[in-house]
Amino acid sequence: MNVSLKESDDKIIDKLNDVVKRFRSDKVLVGIPQDENSRHDENHDQEINNASLLAINHFGSPAQNIPARPVMSIGIKKAQEQIAEQFKICAQKVWTEGFEALDKYYERAGIIASNSVKKVINSQNGIKPPSQATLASRKSAKFPGKKALIVTGQMRNAITYVVKKGL
Repeated sequence: MNVSLKESDDKIIDKLNDVVKRFRSDKVLVGIPQDENSRHDENHDQEINNASLLAINHFGSPAQNIPARPVMSIGIKKAQEQIAEQFKICAQKVWTEGFEALDKYYERAGIIASNSVKKVINSQNGIKPPSQATLASRKSAKFPGKKALIVTGQMRNAITYVVKKGL
């Protein structure tokens, strides 16, 4: 069977190519952006920022006796199906809504992913609890919390997403 392309078919192919190009080049990044990175305390003596704390805790630091608590990986994995569903809907809607659908569903995927990471921190599912030494240190500092990765909540609250176009 021979199929001939019409002028309108060329426009469809061009649109398809544009959509594929955007899907390949746009990214949803989850973590702590630079502008959300600083920490605030009453003494103003913080030498470490939120992104560094997240990286240290995610990957661990044998030198500091900090076990890996890969909350980013766990959170993204837990939300994987929901995130994939947003991209699936996006691919369908782009034909009727145009590129605005890409922006809308990328935003939704980012919200789902960042919220999932925060839920992992809150629930503590899949991450190692603080050591007895850490709990003793917190107690002497009059911090009653017993959850890993949560002292002031600043690091957890700084976790978000950004949509980068054309990376």
